[in-house]
Amino acid sequence: MVLRKVARTDEFQENKGKEVKVEDARIAIFYTKGKYYAIDALCRHQDGSLAPGKLDGEVVECPLHSWHYNVRTGELLDYLKGVKLATHQVIVKDNDLYLDL
Repeated sequence: MVLRKVARTDEFQENKGKEVKVEDARIAIFYTKGKYYAIDALCRHQDGSLAPGKLDGEVVECPLHSWHYNVRTGELLDYLKGVKLATHQVIVKDNDLYLDL
């Protein structure tokens, strides 16, 4: 397990996301119902960032063309079967967020 500090808890609001860069990876972190979720940031449709997308529970809507992903599983919920974004474990320690990469 390789932990990377990527953000602080005070940078997040309920049902909002933020994109972070770790080396060459773009990761979207979402905060909802007291939990943090991290998935690859780029939508498979046209590589738009999911981080500013509308979050409803565990589902984020891509702001470009309304594709929907489950932020817990990375699964695309409409249009194509079998499309999945990578997910990453988020660890909270002393108000800092770490990703297991």
